[in-house]
Amino acid sequence: MAEKEEVEPTAEESSAELADATEADAQPKSSRTGVNGAEAAKAETSGDSQPEKVLEPAGVAATPGGKAKTTARTPKGAPTSKRDQPVKRERTTPIKFVKQSIGELRKVVYPTGQQLINYFVVVLVFVLFVIAYVSLLDLGLGWAIFKIFS
Repeated sequence: MAEKEEVEPTAEESSAELADATEADAQPKSSRTGVNGAEAAKAETSGDSQPEKVLEPAGVAATPGGKAKTTARTPKGAPTSKRDQPVKRERTTPIKFVKQSIGELRKVVYPTGQQLINYFVVVLVFVLFVIAYVSLLDLGLGWAIFKIFS
């Protein structure tokens, strides 16, 4: 018997081959069979065999409605960013710090007048409760210690 030689793909595929592969992958299995992906996987499963995974092409994410949504991709030929090397941070100048602080303060949602009054009353009642509790503990423990040592 003659053995078949497996040809390994070259390191760089032509853009036409990549486009053909992307087009073939872009059509999800569910649209080819006329049913949704879960039903297609169940219909193709028989016995102990595992259901075939439907893979989305790179840069496409599935949404709950079943429609594909394009995600951000790096341009072809762009090198992958290195994760192992520490990122060199630039110093923040005082002017840049003030501008960033003002930008963050603009994002703050300030309470309305009515909310401010409600919060003030809640805090005031809680503080008065704690003052009363600690005062009663002080009086009680002071009375107990006076009785024990006098």
